Amino acid sequence: MREFYRNLVILHDSKERDLLTRLPNRQSLHARLLSVWEHYCQNPVADNAQEKCSWVAILDIDHFKRINDNFGHLYGDEVLLMFSQIMNKTFRHNDFLFRYGGEEFVVILNLATRSGAEIAFNRFRRAIAEHNFPKIGNVTVSAGITHINGMFMQTTLLDHADKALYHAKETGRNKVVLYEDLSDVVQENNESTIEFF
Repeated sequence: MREFYRNLVILHDSKERDLLTRLPNRQSLHARLLSVWEHYCQNPVADNAQEKCSWVAILDIDHFKRINDNFGHLYGDEVLLMFSQIMNKTFRHNDFLFRYGGEEFVVILNLATRSGAEIAFNRFRRAIAEHNFPKIGNVTVSAGITHINGMFMQTTLLDHADKALYHAKETGRNKVVLYEDLSDVVQENNESTIEFF
């Protein structure tokens, strides 16, 4: 019976985790984001500049396709693995980390003011930029973030983070952009010609 239970746990864990990085996967993200979102539906935050709340960010490794093209997928996988390890070292145990797909990752940062969130994501951005990846050298990351509140559905929150990420990519990469800092025109613009790779 114990062996059966162990195998069941392993099977469940394999469905919830990315095989390469061992981070929770996209399926896990949606369940966790729903849980955090429900909390803020019941406990709204009036002022995210002053009060601690949760933030969702999409992180994208800059020019990742070039790494695969120039060095091969084995080195690309090593960058993804090391990137996830730096995430684990940089963020706190009460933050939630996910592999979103390809070279994209998601972080749910908890209990942070607006300035605290910016500091946390910029600290991670610098940690990546300063890390010497074997054979590759330096790599950078762009991030788009938004605060989690009950006014927007989870899919909309991810869309807001994605729009902020697009803006970070369009304006030079290797930066953190808050959706709330974007102008109304940029927020509403669904079209982008940015090349992510």
